Amino acid sequence: MKIVQLGAKIGPERGMGTGNAGDTAVGAACTNVYEKEFPNSEITYINCRQIFTKDDVENINTHDILFVSGGGLFLNDDFPNNVSDWQWGISTELLKSINIPIVVYAIGYNKFRGQKEFTSIFDKSVSTLVEKSIFFSMRNTGSCNKIKQHIPENFHPGINHNYCPTILFSNNFKKNLIRNKSVGFVLAGDRLSNRHKNLEQFIHNITQLVNYLKNKGVKTILINHKNDEWIGNRIEFDEFKNLYKKSVDEIYEFYSSLDTVVADRGHAQMIPFGCGCKVLSPVSLSKLTWLLDDLKLSNFYVDENESNLGEILIKKYESFNTLDWQKVHSTQMKIIENNYVNNMKKIKSKINYE
Repeated sequence: MKIVQLGAKIGPERGMGTGNAGDTAVGAACTNVYEKEFPNSEITYINCRQIFTKDDVENINTHDILFVSGGGLFLNDDFPNNVSDWQWGISTELLKSINIPIVVYAIGYNKFRGQKEFTSIFDKSVSTLVEKSIFFSMRNTGSCNKIKQHIPENFHPGINHNYCPTILFSNNFKKNLIRNKSVGFVLAGDRLSNRHKNLEQFIHNITQLVNYLKNKGVKTILINHKNDEWIGNRIEFDEFKNLYKKSVDEIYEFYSSLDTVVADRGHAQMIPFGCGCKVLSPVSLSKLTWLLDDLKLSNFYVDENESNLGEILIKKYESFNTLDWQKVHSTQMKIIENNYVNNMKKIKSKINYE
């Protein structure tokens, strides 16, 4: 089978750093799914962040199936354009001319607070994509609900929930049963005006949590998924770990050693959870609440604009002590595995693949 894997920042060399640890992981995790489920297939990688032409579509049509793969592709400022208003720069007319099966696989609705609204071009593009796809899935229930607001109601039954493959990809790596007494912090340094109403207040609150942990003898590690070193100049962490140029193997092996991650990036929730870490999130955008809601972990996030955020995070961290985390994690991983298996069965049945 000849597969097209279309996404952002993907490439043929599995696990190569992209400048964003989340992008590194999701590209490799999607490739892993396609290689496992469709063995001996030939995979062609195409970057969605370009304006597609008729020749590009003709190239796609020489393959057997197209996977629109992973990540928060429903976002309009990473690749601004007036042909689709999201990260795949393809016009509705050209999208209609794709004549091979299309699978939209576990992508996300990533709109930030304060960003401009999607236009009618987006609504038309997504409606066409849903109509043409043999299987259309979003990586959390919140994204499913949001995308339904942009498409006709009769298309709603075609929207499926499929967890991001970065979670189950952790099964490819050995998990440490004995964790370091350490807490990792992934604190995004991009789009600060969209993330924080009061940046100084946020820094004060995170400093409060860091100091509390240090007083408890817990090592604090600032983890950079992108070039996010900014906060390391404002808060004194015990250690720094740059993951944005690391291989996918190094990313997963590192998270498998931690006990807890405080994360305000999406894949800094997904990857650590898959690796067995406890996850605690000061949230600045909806996708961070949506994953934890799906995992039945709504008690472990708080709006990061809360004035007493530091105190709340400390209490939530302490509440992990009363939780059988291993049981919680095991239960949710089984649900995620069943979701994966059932959705893959649907995809294979649509293309008569055995």
